[in-house]
Amino acid sequence: MKLMGFVLMSVLAAATAGFAQEKTVVVNMVDLVRFHPSRERDRKLMQDTEKDYQAKLDKQRDRFEQLRADYENAVKEARNPALNEAARQEAEAKMMKHRDVLAEADKDLRAEMQKLQRELSELDSRLLRQVTGDIREVVHKYAAEKKLSMVMDSTTLAYFDPAMDVTDEILKRMNVDPKVRHEAKAKDKEKAAAEDADKK
Repeated sequence: MKLMGFVLMSVLAAATAGFAQEKTVVVNMVDLVRFHPSRERDRKLMQDTEKDYQAKLDKQRDRFEQLRADYENAVKEARNPALNEAARQEAEAKMMKHRDVLAEADKDLRAEMQKLQRELSELDSRLLRQVTGDIREVVHKYAAEKKLSMVMDSTTLAYFDPAMDVTDEILKRMNVDPKVRHEAKAKDKEKAAAEDADKK
């Protein structure tokens, strides 16, 4: 029994020593993405693309509204009590044609909206993948140079020693002045405090 206890203590001591040798740091991935040099360009591309898509949709929506006005006029014409039987049947046939055209235009408009939203979402995902890929490359190089065992995302941790945070080091390697991050964080805090004060 004493031998088992000794063996267990030896294993625990070895494991503790192993952990002590492990070098782990943390980075704030949200901040690294937010302040990545490409993000401003990507945001502009997203805004410009969204504007182009909106212009296309507005054009299609204008056409839809015109077709709806044509259909409503055809409905009024078909309901005109002054029409004889032959004229009423002709007006109703015309109204049905307008209704079918309008239904098709409505279907096309919805399909176009979904398509453009999907394309916009895919573009955003593609740009984000490029940025995170670039960040991972920088982090891997940093970890290799510093002989780190692990680099963790601080935004997913319940607690970590602030001394472990190397986000500023990674930003410098991306040619970003960490001062930009700290100024933005200070502004975020001010904004949050002002919003809290407004709620009260």
